[in-house]
Amino acid sequence: MTSPAAGPVANGAWCSGLGTGQVTGLAAPPDSDEVVAYGALLSHNGTMWLGTSALVRAPDPDMARAILTPDRYADIEVHNW
Repeated sequence: MTSPAAGPVANGAWCSGLGTGQVTGLAAPPDSDEVVAYGALLSHNGTMWLGTSALVRAPDPDMARAILTPDRYADIEVHNW
């Protein structure tokens, strides 16, 4: 897997935290050296917060999942990127 800007991406993961209704996770995590992209998931018209999405470098799915606070989301999905 490669990134056009930075070359190879090792251990890439896409994390999606599905919201529970209360907006959370709008600020990027403080330890963001391994965070490639981070931001809110919004409804089609941009008026409703649905969750948070992050592209991260992590050695395994559990470490990738840890980028999002588990008790603030209904579910957190992790996929290879």
